[in-house]
Amino acid sequence: MAKAPSLSMAQRLLLASQSMAPVAVKAALVQRLGAEQAAQLSPHMAPAQLRELILELPIAFLAQVTTHLDPRLILDTYLALPDELHLQVARRLCVIGAFATAARYAECLSPRQVKVLIYGINDADHVLQIARHIVDIELIVQSLRSFSTGYLCRLTEAAAADRNVAIAARVLAGLALPRQADVCAHLAPAVLRELLPLLLEANQALRELLPERLQDALAL
Repeated sequence: MAKAPSLSMAQRLLLASQSMAPVAVKAALVQRLGAEQAAQLSPHMAPAQLRELILELPIAFLAQVTTHLDPRLILDTYLALPDELHLQVARRLCVIGAFATAARYAECLSPRQVKVLIYGINDADHVLQIARHIVDIELIVQSLRSFSTGYLCRLTEAAAADRNVAIAARVLAGLALPRQADVCAHLAPAVLRELLPLLLEANQALRELLPERLQDALAL
């Protein structure tokens, strides 16, 4: 577990009054402190009071706070927050380009919760940029298992446009072979030429499930 930072005098005063001041007052004071100091304060608050405060703060401010805060320091509180709040903050992090932060927080969630994020973000480019920073690729694989072939194709095409087909291959290679073959059958030839060698490198058995037209077209 990461170590919580020490507090300034203003932060200590706010912490001392946390059980007495109304949540609206605390929210206003925290915003005056700024995102970085709010991040430093968060691990020192009681989980129930921190959760109450988080629910009172604007999404844009929360997103800025997360860029300064290790989620492991407030893990119990973070996991107790509503899925909708996770989604709203993740969307805001995508808007400001903080994809590494979004990935760091997503990795604390369950595959079901990550699935909700992916579905709610509803932008293959943004999902790809988050996935680039995910260490636990199996988390993404499990989250995407029930997504349509069409969405998986869009994600793969976004990876190709970003010149990073390797990340799509890592994700698709974790799916069942029939699903991989189905995705391949619906991709444009130019994308497939980049993707297929990577998938076959992971599992040559995929070759047997590919339609003959694909093998002929790509001279495999």
